[in-house]
Amino acid sequence: FFLGSAGASLAQIALKFSSSRHCCPFHHKRIAMEAAGAVPETLIFVDVDGVLNVGIRDGGSTPILLEENGCKYAASKHREGTSSNSEQDSLVEKVFSVMERPAGSVKAGTTLRALACRTGELLSDLLVVRLAIIIKAAAGTDVGAGAGDSGRLRVVLASNWRSPKHAGRVHGLEQLLSRYLKRPFVFDAATREGEEHVAADRLRCIGDFVRDRFRAAEQEGGAVAGGMGAASELRILVLEDFFITPMQDWDCDGNIIRSVTDAEDYISSCAPPSAKVSVRILHPYEEWRSRSGLKVQVGVGLTEQHCREAAAFLSGATTAAVAAQQQQQHHHHQHHHQ
Repeated sequence: FFLGSAGASLAQIALKFSSSRHCCPFHHKRIAMEAAGAVPETLIFVDVDGVLNVGIRDGGSTPILLEENGCKYAASKHREGTSSNSEQDSLVEKVFSVMERPAGSVKAGTTLRALACRTGELLSDLLVVRLAIIIKAAAGTDVGAGAGDSGRLRVVLASNWRSPKHAGRVHGLEQLLSRYLKRPFVFDAATREGEEHVAADRLRCIGDFVRDRFRAAEQEGGAVAGGMGAASELRILVLEDFFITPMQDWDCDGNIIRSVTDAEDYISSCAPPSAKVSVRILHPYEEWRSRSGLKVQVGVGLTEQHCREAAAFLSGATTAAVAAQQQQQHHHHQHHHQ
């Protein structure tokens, strides 16, 4: 289910999960919930940089994108030897350190280089596949989800890509997701445009969207566009690296954010007290020191662990149960090919 082998054909991955009614480990559980009318409404907020590609913080506001040409250059300069006494040498060392970083894949030896974008592109195909898998798990049998008539699922663009000047980029991402989902996909909505400079600004934008959702439901007598009512259960899944920022002492409207739990609590607080809201933030951020001691801060993209956690959250199961199901399917796949 959560396919992460860098050597696997992306077309094969997409075909495997999109052609099977049982691609989600808890498909039967969802069917039972639907029959009982108990499937909650779901919002998925999607960032792009650091989530659907690998981004490296380098002091400026724009992260350095991990892409193939840059990897080749960094590897070449590393072989020549760098002194780390210039800005360029420091960047080369950071990129090389990211290339060597284990990617947390079930395939031993896989590093973040496997997630590098092809030269001239801004998205990692494998990371887009992982997003498609999460959307598929959330949509279940709701075949219209993410196609403008999403019913009980809305996929919301929270990235800077929501700016009109990036409309072409968004269209390209939607086309990729349509290919992997085997059905038309468009984002159902986007967070409101505004000035965003730090992590707290992005969190505030997501919170504002949640407030607006309930405000609209109240104004329209308990129902809003897309079939979302005011009183029903709402799940919120956030895929966000927050500008490649650790969860450390943000001030968001007077709320000090020191952990993922703090950020989840802030989003929950944006809903009315009577609302039944559950929030899960997947924060693909890592930091470490390079061999010479340089601080490396990276938006590492959606990992296989993130996919497991998303499936657990969306199904109401535990992450351990999803991991066990994945392992069982992995063994079955190996036995089938022996």
